Amino acid sequence: MTENDQSGNADARGWFVPPPDQPTDITLAGHLPPLRVPRPVYPDRRVWPPPPPPPSPDDEGYSTQPFPIIAAPLATARPAPVAPAAAPEPEPPAAPAQASPRRRGRRVLLVLALLLAIVLAVGAPGWFAYSTYKKGRPDDRLHTVPAGQPGTWQHVSWTAVAEPMPDPTGQPTPPDRQWMKIVITRTALDGEGAIRHDKPVDVTLRDRAGRTWRTEELSNETPLSTAENVVGQAYKIEMVGIVPTPVAGEVEVHLRPSTYRDVPGQSIEDMMKDSGKRAETTDDVLRFLR
Repeated sequence: MTENDQSGNADARGWFVPPPDQPTDITLAGHLPPLRVPRPVYPDRRVWPPPPPPPSPDDEGYSTQPFPIIAAPLATARPAPVAPAAAPEPEPPAAPAQASPRRRGRRVLLVLALLLAIVLAVGAPGWFAYSTYKKGRPDDRLHTVPAGQPGTWQHVSWTAVAEPMPDPTGQPTPPDRQWMKIVITRTALDGEGAIRHDKPVDVTLRDRAGRTWRTEELSNETPLSTAENVVGQAYKIEMVGIVPTPVAGEVEVHLRPSTYRDVPGQSIEDMMKDSGKRAETTDDVLRFLR
């Protein structure tokens, strides 16, 4: 597509063209900028430390003559392997140096101190616990009573007899078990014995190996009040227990009397004071032989 000029002629310069009054040849008026001359690039030069001076021809080792080529030596036959030398016999180990007496004595003291510390750390708590247990529950003091004879303790006479019996419930008893009936009599010897009318603390059956079987009360004819206890009259107490059949003929009755005193008209405060003064224990046990 062409554009017509003012005279109507077609302008062949194209669509986007400058106006006719603008010259087409535009040149730069004025001086051209000066061209920059490139600066020379110098190679790096060692400044410090100063480089060593070049070698002189008179210096030893300096030569401009190349070294001649020396041919490699010809290959020779491989030498025969050398037999290994016999191993020397091992020397006996040297005896350990004897420690000085001072050092040895110090080591013994350290070992003894360590053992003592271990014994104290392990044994002290156990000894304290055992002593506390024994203080609260000391060993029983056994009083042996011949077979068929009464045993006297604290103004009271006791007898005890153990004999086999059938099952009180009427049921069949296993062949390895045997019911035992213990008949005990209690007799007050004087007024103090009448005050001590409480039932035994416990009644057990023991064999020769020291094994123990407990018993249960079946009946007790002892009056509950001190006034009803008659001096010289025997009151019967019946106990029952079960033991293994092989030891039924050898078990013995061990009776532990009570320390309770039922004093008529005594107050609780006076009873506590009296018990503190007497300081009775239940460590005494009557052992009735068969």
